[in-house]
Amino acid sequence: MAVVTAANWRSRFTEPDSALRRVLERTYGRDALPERLLLFRRVISRFLERFGDRPVRMFRAPGRINLRGMHVDTHGGYLNLMTHQREVVAAVSPASDDTVNLANLDPDLDEVFFRIENEISDALFRLPWLEFITHPRVREAVDAKRGHWGNYVKGCILNVQHRFPNARLKGMTGVVGSDLPGGAALSSSAALCLALTQATLSINGLALGSNDLITAARDAEWFTGSRCGLSDQAAIVLGNRGEFANIAIYPPKLETASARRVAFPETLRILVINSHTERSLSGAAQVDYTRNRFAYSLAMEILRQEMRLQGAPTAVVEKMDRLSNITPEVLMPMGGMRTLLAAIKRIPETARMEELRSRYDLPEFDDAYRRCFGSAPEHLRPTDVALRGPLLFGIAESERARLFPNAIEAGDFDAAGRLMSVGHDGDRRVRADGSTMRCPVDDEAIDRLIGSGARIELFPGAYGASTPALDALVDAALDGGALGASLTGAGMAGAVLALCRAEDADCVAQRVRAKLASPEYQRVAGRTAPLSDREIAEAVVPNSTVASAGEFRLDP
Repeated sequence: MAVVTAANWRSRFTEPDSALRRVLERTYGRDALPERLLLFRRVISRFLERFGDRPVRMFRAPGRINLRGMHVDTHGGYLNLMTHQREVVAAVSPASDDTVNLANLDPDLDEVFFRIENEISDALFRLPWLEFITHPRVREAVDAKRGHWGNYVKGCILNVQHRFPNARLKGMTGVVGSDLPGGAALSSSAALCLALTQATLSINGLALGSNDLITAARDAEWFTGSRCGLSDQAAIVLGNRGEFANIAIYPPKLETASARRVAFPETLRILVINSHTERSLSGAAQVDYTRNRFAYSLAMEILRQEMRLQGAPTAVVEKMDRLSNITPEVLMPMGGMRTLLAAIKRIPETARMEELRSRYDLPEFDDAYRRCFGSAPEHLRPTDVALRGPLLFGIAESERARLFPNAIEAGDFDAAGRLMSVGHDGDRRVRADGSTMRCPVDDEAIDRLIGSGARIELFPGAYGASTPALDALVDAALDGGALGASLTGAGMAGAVLALCRAEDADCVAQRVRAKLASPEYQRVAGRTAPLSDREIAEAVVPNSTVASAGEFRLDP
């Protein structure tokens, strides 16, 4: 590979020649070129300003969106993952020793400086990765700088070193920049970890396969204290221009070769809508938000136990270890969804912790409770938890995500939009008229579903990860003519996606921007000041699929 200096990079990004344009178009297509060139120029100019002219290698990792398959990735549900054009870019120069010195394009972020040897000299580093990152001494050091981007840098480099214990890693000097809006549910942290993990691997002559690269980026983020799943990283690694990947990710046995590639029609648009709200979860709000994660961690095993009591065949019950295996086809030998719903009806809608312990055999209960509520003050820890609503949501949502690509490929775009909107209804907090909404999951609702023979994917379930602000933007998009709309990511803040026909995209965007500018939105979003004209204009962005994460090279 030819050596390219920082000055040469800047020159070529300033006046792209035909060879560079071919690489850019292959990576981004034509629509995203001006913004991509601007970010590259800003990063490399900052490198020259801070570190001078030296050989530089460029790495990039795009954001991601999930068209359907919310909150199901940690339990093996189906997902529909697509790259997003805004991204993280890292311009790095290999160091002659193990020193890491990285600056950030964001002037509010301090430079990161450390020596790898100093971070791995402690005997703790020889522990398995999860034991290492959860050790009290490591946690104390990370928590002392909670939220600092340097924790992500260390997580990436230390995880690579941990995976290659016999390699003596070289450090790097460089600049990292991003135009991904932080906190907008577009996976800015996953993109950062992938860009830096790939940079660390490449400058040290190391490589990982796709599955291991996805897991490495996840493990790096876990170092910071996050407990994210694998879907964000998978979207960024598996992405291709012009398509999305339909895949069921099961963390205990990650396998990506079966990903189904689906061409996204040119006649459709996905609008990515930044709500300009940030997730603020602390105290009681944090506990309430975590209830669903706790319920999810137990509900699948509870369902399996209830299915056994219903007399379901052992082979079927054993296969129900993940959401993607709870489909009409899998359930056919035991009566299909009717039998499943009858078993779900036996599961309490809400149960006290003591009841769960006595009613079911749950060896994972204590670990799940500590993982979810261990950091919460004693008086805020919940005594009961909703089970049925999140479980129904997960089963229905995975089925929605399984069927979504079928609707797209069949050209039934109205059906695809309906799957998005029904999925959001399972997350809704308020209706369009402002009244509180939560899909009923009581016995009567289950009986109606069984009696009507309605398809499970059209039943919202009850997860409740939306907010009045996200609900307002979904409703504005639908009022503007969108085929469907929903939150994306974990919820409670971030972005909304709107699926619309290409000819309707401008009208939908105008309706959403009008909502963002309204006093009503300022109120439901909890803002003390209205959004600026620029913030409103930039809040609605048509999604452009781009190539997966990797090194940006000038060679053909």
